[in-house]
Amino acid sequence: MWRVSLARAVYCDADVYLLDDPLSAVDAHVGKWLFEQCIGPGGLLQGKTRVLVSHQLQVLPKVDVIVVMHRGSIQHHGTYAELCAKGVRFESLTLTSGDGSEDNGSVEALAADGETT
Repeated sequence: MWRVSLARAVYCDADVYLLDDPLSAVDAHVGKWLFEQCIGPGGLLQGKTRVLVSHQLQVLPKVDVIVVMHRGSIQHHGTYAELCAKGVRFESLTLTSGDGSEDNGSVEALAADGETT
């Protein structure tokens, strides 16, 4: 279903795309292909603004801006290199809250070509 929805979105030729974890519903091989051929900087959506919400950490070095959120608040934002330099550990985004239950952080990645404000 995600692939059909993504294909329909691309076909619409919009200026802005809001993508809510489209890579989670496919295996790693297909997810890599979708990112490289469609969502990523060299894909069909190049030149468009793409807001990608994802838990797929392997795409982070390939996006323009990363926003790390926890419980609805922005914890960090910047490029992959900037956040790594600040010591942000992306692999620790799945956190354990005080009561022992999992509290999943999320990453929003803005992949935009051209000027952004």
